[in-house]
Amino acid sequence: MASDKRGPFDPLLTEAARPPAPDRAAVYVIGTIIGLAILLLVLVLPPISVLSRGGGAPASSSSGPGNAATYTSTVRSGMPKLPAGLVAASALFDLAAPPDKRGASRLTVPLKDKQTDQNNLALYTYAGGTWQRLSPASLLAGGSAARGDVSALPGNVAVLRRTKSLLQVAGIVPAGTTVAPAAAAALTTVHPLTFIPTADGALAGQPPAVPPASYTVVPGIVAPDPAVVDAILRSSALRQKHATAIANAVKQGNYPGIAIDYRAVSPQLRSEFTDFVSQLATALHADRRTLTLTLPMPSNHGGSMDPGAYDWAKLGQAADTIEIAGELDQELYFQDTEAALTYITGKVDKSKILLPISSLSVERGSDGLRAMSLADALTIASQVTTDATGDVAPGARVRLTAQNLAQAAGASGMHWDDAARAVTFSYAGRGGKRTVWIANEFSAAFRLALAQRFGLGGVVISDASTQGGGGDVWAAVAQLADSGSITLTKPNGALLTPAWEAAAGTLDARTGESVTWTAPTTPGSYQLTLIVSDGVVRAAQRIALTVR
Repeated sequence: MASDKRGPFDPLLTEAARPPAPDRAAVYVIGTIIGLAILLLVLVLPPISVLSRGGGAPASSSSGPGNAATYTSTVRSGMPKLPAGLVAASALFDLAAPPDKRGASRLTVPLKDKQTDQNNLALYTYAGGTWQRLSPASLLAGGSAARGDVSALPGNVAVLRRTKSLLQVAGIVPAGTTVAPAAAAALTTVHPLTFIPTADGALAGQPPAVPPASYTVVPGIVAPDPAVVDAILRSSALRQKHATAIANAVKQGNYPGIAIDYRAVSPQLRSEFTDFVSQLATALHADRRTLTLTLPMPSNHGGSMDPGAYDWAKLGQAADTIEIAGELDQELYFQDTEAALTYITGKVDKSKILLPISSLSVERGSDGLRAMSLADALTIASQVTTDATGDVAPGARVRLTAQNLAQAAGASGMHWDDAARAVTFSYAGRGGKRTVWIANEFSAAFRLALAQRFGLGGVVISDASTQGGGGDVWAAVAQLADSGSITLTKPNGALLTPAWEAAAGTLDARTGESVTWTAPTTPGSYQLTLIVSDGVVRAAQRIALTVR
């Protein structure tokens, strides 16, 4: 499922994966034609780069106003103070354009010196006393300029390079998957899940096949069967053997460290788990390697925190980093996480703690909670039903309904949930009411702000792989990592309203949970499209009705 950024000139539709089809409705995914996409992009973005002279040659940083039609750019004499970890690759340009020309734009910015590496380059704007990241930038003109696309023309722009992240950004990559390209630029650490413990205290699995990049590769160990870990912990000999096996695997692979996710240890084995972690940390630190632990949040029982099998004070002293396993129920995420962080930060150095942020959407029903891809979430939201029971007569009126969004069908419609700080919708499905919360750049920003408020060392993304199908949370992560600040906004409510299109005939409305289609008088098969959006990505499903 391809994605496109929100914007007033956004002409491309992205569709969710194929859902089960109604008996007489051919439901399918709209294919995006690369050539058409390029053509539309040219039509949407200004044909002349804002900061380039006619003919495409980049202007020098000492030039006066640019001469692109209807746009002007002026070099600012001074550069506002940059946050630690950012350096200027260009001057700061003040931009001006008529009000009706400030939409989606392609900006080409001349650089102070020729660059050969475009990693960690991005367009930034200075607004409200802070630097804000706009978009990644790519080199052109032999490294003399950098180009990026923005959804709205900013008041000023500069190209900055990140030399050091202001927070740790870890990403989990399941076995057999690859790091998502959008994630690679923001990550400081990648945890490929490649090892599992065996009953005899050894390790099984293959070394991680993750190519070198700007991030550090720290393999992860997970325990599919918690009983295996409990059995190891009950034996002092097996604890020692397991710690030695892990330390040897790290040394043989020349990894900078190891990440252990043993989050289901029996509470009766609290002291044994602490002893195992202490032995492992001692062995790793003797060889200048690091230990990362993934631990479940302590449970909140009426204001009393229960840490279960985990002694946070002692584990925080032994480990170099602790990544918290997050609350899956998004309605309880902030309530439970804030209580847990208050407890944890009283026992562990804040700089060692990484807050969980999910790139996956979550569905809650009578059968429990499950994570899902963005495509799956939007597929559910874009289900179409009609009151047509067969072929349609010429000129007949047919009711079309967004089944899983319409209040008349027991749904809530797509809306912003202030408790979960995320876009959500509820619908009548298997087992009764089901609720979906969508992870995207809006929800990620509010979770990042929580990590910033508690002064934590960083965040850990639940699935940073291409195959996971998560939402694009990386723009918000990169903004905080680069600038030390985060912009909190809610999606445009108009974008959350379902939209409709008809290949022929007429619709009584273009938006709404239900519309009426008047069939054309000419017989044939006609396509009708429902378009839904989470405020960032748009998805569509079509049905075909036959007029006879």
